[in-house]
Amino acid sequence: MIELVDYSEEMFDFVLESNNINKPQVGFLKDGRLELLINQANYFKVAMFNNELAGFLLCLPQDKKYDSLNYQWVTKRFSNFVYIDRISILPKFQNKKIGSALYTDLIFFSTLEGYDTVLCEVNIMPPNPGSIRFHKKFDFEECGSQFTESGTLDSYDYSVEVQFLKRDLK
Repeated sequence: MIELVDYSEEMFDFVLESNNINKPQVGFLKDGRLELLINQANYFKVAMFNNELAGFLLCLPQDKKYDSLNYQWVTKRFSNFVYIDRISILPKFQNKKIGSALYTDLIFFSTLEGYDTVLCEVNIMPPNPGSIRFHKKFDFEECGSQFTESGTLDSYDYSVEVQFLKRDLK
């Protein structure tokens, strides 16, 4: 059974470990960087599967102090949005509908809160075709792309190209 719960401080180590296990699909984080994201998140849920910590989804609204090149790309082009900064599911819990439960809850939350759009990015270099298929099931559409040279980001030690995706709510 899947249960979604609000993040609490005792889950910090789990979130950090879950995030970093899923590199390169999810950018690597250090403690301080994760704390910055937690303090600015407007949506942060942790998924439990049969009472075990299984994954999480962390999102940000617009106008946050966040130096992510992808977040900055989004903020220059959109307003009144929820930005999916990261989703991570431990490998042993993947393909158990946890991501779908988190996204369904996020879309409900975003609609209820009056946001216009949900935005995210998916790696196309290195490729992540499973994530692109997943987002298409939730009616996300491509809205741009960005290439970042190796050495530009602390979270990656190789070049990255992402495809930005959006889901309109209105």
